[in-house]
Amino acid sequence: MAGLSGSGKSTTAQRLAQQSYAIRLRSDAVRKHLAGIDLHEKGGDEIYTPAMTDKTYTRLIELGVSLATRGDRSILDAKFDRQAKRQEALIAANQHTIPITLVHCTAPPEVLRSRVKQRSGDIADATTEILAQQTMEPFTNSDPVITIDTTQSVEDLKPLLSQVF
Repeated sequence: MAGLSGSGKSTTAQRLAQQSYAIRLRSDAVRKHLAGIDLHEKGGDEIYTPAMTDKTYTRLIELGVSLATRGDRSILDAKFDRQAKRQEALIAANQHTIPITLVHCTAPPEVLRSRVKQRSGDIADATTEILAQQTMEPFTNSDPVITIDTTQSVEDLKPLLSQVF
């Protein structure tokens, strides 16, 4: 998965996981586990440093590869907003001959803000202030990416999502 906060990544990932019997791995959960804090506890600035982000994505990719090499389908539910992190995932998948598709979730800015503002009971810590600082680095022409507008109905998304698994 890839996309800014509120883009519908987790909702789409959950649907994909249910449809394909895949295991969904959330970067929010991995980050909090690595930091030793409860999933529903709000993380402080110390768990959102570049070093912790690197550690989180490295572990997320390791877990995904481990599951896939066992024969399980896995979905890495994270922003993957940086080319370098996407490349890490692509390289790891290619090294282990694991098929991979990046699903880039998008929505208009006002929808992103509304979704982030309305969150409750979720483990994600993003706020509208954090969202305002986020940017998505462009995908390369060689990236195996499917871009979806998550404001479309689920029925409209089925043909796109069927390309993933």
